[in-house]
Amino acid sequence: MKRLSILAIAVVALVAGCGGSSKSSSTPSASTPAPAPATSNGGASGGAAVSMKNIAFNPGSLTVKKGTTVTWTNDDSVNHDVTKTGGPGPDFKSGSGNLASGDTYKQTFDTAGTITYRCTIHPGMNGTIVVTP
Repeated sequence: MKRLSILAIAVVALVAGCGGSSKSSSTPSASTPAPAPATSNGGASGGAAVSMKNIAFNPGSLTVKKGTTVTWTNDDSVNHDVTKTGGPGPDFKSGSGNLASGDTYKQTFDTAGTITYRCTIHPGMNGTIVVTP
């Protein structure tokens, strides 16, 4: 019985000793890039994305450069739409209206300013696009 207790103590000590280096390996290295802010996407030659999920636009506010195309994707189980409510540039509304789950809608922003939009199906589901020169 004494040998079993000694063996158990040795196993516990061995396991505890093996875990000592894991603490330093879980710390991010200096070369790990920081994630980009969710409110700043796109460029004149690129695009930006907005997800429709849990009856909300994500991100709710997006800053893009003039000429950027924003793509909205319905990642929800219910229909949504994207309808401009204010700001510079032409009015827009997602295609023929409703976007079913998995559908996308794209809009290019060529005029600087703050554009507000909403889902007309769900009151309170609003978003903002800030277009910089």
